[in-house]
Amino acid sequence: MADTPAENPTEKPNSPESAEVVSESSDSLTASLLEVDSDKHSRSAQSIGSFAEFALHKQLHKALEKMEFKAATEVQSAAIPIALSGKDIMVSAKTGSGKTAAFLLPMLNRMLAEDQPGTGTRGLILLPTRELALQTQKMFEKLARFCQIRCGLIIGGEAFKYQVATLRKNPEVVIATPGRLVDHIEKGSTDFNDLEFLVLDEADRMLDMGFSEDMALIASRCPPNRQSLLFSATLKHKGIDRVLELLNDPVSIEVDSYKEGHSNIVQEMVLADDDQHKEKLVAALVKEEDAKKVFVFCRTRNQCELVGQRLAQMDMKVGYIHGEIPQSDRKQVLNRFRDDKLQILVATDVAARGLDVTDVDLVINFTVAHSGDDHVHRVGRTGRAGKEGKAITLVSALEWNKNSSIERYLKIRFEHREVGSLKAKYSGPKKLKKSGKAAGPKRKRDDKNAKSGKAKPAVKKHQARKNKALTAPEEKKASPHAYGSAKKMKVGGEPLKRGESTKSGDAKKSYPKNKAAPTLNAYKSKASSTKASSTKASSTKAPSSTAAESKSSESKPASPWPGRKS
Repeated sequence: MADTPAENPTEKPNSPESAEVVSESSDSLTASLLEVDSDKHSRSAQSIGSFAEFALHKQLHKALEKMEFKAATEVQSAAIPIALSGKDIMVSAKTGSGKTAAFLLPMLNRMLAEDQPGTGTRGLILLPTRELALQTQKMFEKLARFCQIRCGLIIGGEAFKYQVATLRKNPEVVIATPGRLVDHIEKGSTDFNDLEFLVLDEADRMLDMGFSEDMALIASRCPPNRQSLLFSATLKHKGIDRVLELLNDPVSIEVDSYKEGHSNIVQEMVLADDDQHKEKLVAALVKEEDAKKVFVFCRTRNQCELVGQRLAQMDMKVGYIHGEIPQSDRKQVLNRFRDDKLQILVATDVAARGLDVTDVDLVINFTVAHSGDDHVHRVGRTGRAGKEGKAITLVSALEWNKNSSIERYLKIRFEHREVGSLKAKYSGPKKLKKSGKAAGPKRKRDDKNAKSGKAKPAVKKHQARKNKALTAPEEKKASPHAYGSAKKMKVGGEPLKRGESTKSGDAKKSYPKNKAAPTLNAYKSKASSTKASSTKASSTKAPSSTAAESKSSESKPASPWPGRKS
């Protein structure tokens, strides 16, 4: 989508006077809204009623009015004033809280206020998945529709040469996934010498996907005096400290707890026996809830395809996406789901982060999520922008403990639910621990150790091998190759002397230490001479042998397989 110029040519958004007004008003707004905690470098903001109170450029206010964005969310109220002041920030907020506009608006405002023609790329946005990058591009184009700022998209699954052409045009903003951008950096296609903004969105997800080194490499190619904005679902990720080193004295903003931020979503669980039972439950739940848009999350790609095909056989409008589907097909399926042409979208966790699909009525976890964080992001597809939502997890006997761990992590208990005649044979564990997990049978201790209260000592490996060798059968002990450390033995069990063979009449001979064994050529010449003598002897006795063969052939019956020796 091409950017259109401003409608009013008499406006001069890039004049120094307007830039001065914007900077002064943004500083005053920041000072009035924020309470500073100098020890923790963290700030909290009061709630802002509308975007009109932000000191943003006229063209951005015009775009917000066109999009009918009036009230700012909590994360936007907290992050935008600090970002406008030019400081680095690290923001922890739940998914669906409006983080995209929280970093796009300050970036666009700076570029409109401080025009720098003839420069390279001024803003870089890194995101973990292609779908999230495409979604961010759409939001960027909507906010920048009344200005001349362009963006370029660099993601996997697209033609490399066309992306090189895009980078040569020096777009003001580059939206990219780390893996493909590193490929362009290694090829020398990028130029970030003029970069002013670096945004790391969904940083915890990029760490989970193994992009830690890629993010460090990309940041090393950017100027050190840049402004960095980090957005993540949590700032307590095990690898987040390495990413925070890329920021310069950042202000920490924690808007709400991402674990407790889904109070508007009803979470339920349904017991299931197997995958076939779960497929029937999904169809029944969609009908009971009368849901128009449903996300169904699976663990593997094969399971995702299989569930999608089975639901399609039940005359339901279904699509599925996972990492191995080409990017063009994934884009088409998502657009059909957004346009209400599909009722159910079956997906792996590739769609659990960042995808903004409005009015999702129901989320069904076909399999329990791998972790509590993954569950939070799956559930976050519904109940967005303060609306009500529902999430249902199908739990089998093998998944009970994992689901219990997620409940303990979120500090909630899912409501139990039964679906009509599809009640599962599995009714849950007989005994439960305090943690909610299934209590298994107690292990019996050895009698002697049980009295003393000590556990049975473990047998070391080398002692086990020694015990096995002592209890081996006699014939294995007599074998010369039964154990590598055993001495060679006679058949009778007595040890062999030096130079003595294991078999009587064996062709092997012993050689003194000062005499070398015969070489391979000597063996070959001896073998050829014996073969020649044997052929000479056989030629002299040819008549007798042929007679014997004829007698034997007459006595033996014909073979049932032609051409095969009997």
